[in-house]
Amino acid sequence: MTDTDNTAFTANSITVFRSLISELDVGHFAEAQLYDLSALASESAEGLCQGLLCLSEGLENCETLPPEGIAQVSGYLKASAHLIPALFELCEKANNNMTKTRQLTAYPMN
Repeated sequence: MTDTDNTAFTANSITVFRSLISELDVGHFAEAQLYDLSALASESAEGLCQGLLCLSEGLENCETLPPEGIAQVSGYLKASAHLIPALFELCEKANNNMTKTRQLTAYPMN
């Protein structure tokens, strides 16, 4: 497999994941829950971007982490700490729903 194939797969998997997330129904959330979700998602995205940028620039310049980069990497780690459990929750919900669907399909009640 070439680098081009890996890049195409990554871009495609990112597009698919983003599309699936965009279709999640949050209409049943209360206003306070929506506010919290929005704030945490925004903060996590910013932390990930800042941390990745800091690490990327350090790698490009063959430098160790400068003192001013510690806060950026800390934001990256905090964002990861929020997103990783959320991804596991999405995985569990998807698997549970597939299991329920299979049970209903395999054993229909007459």
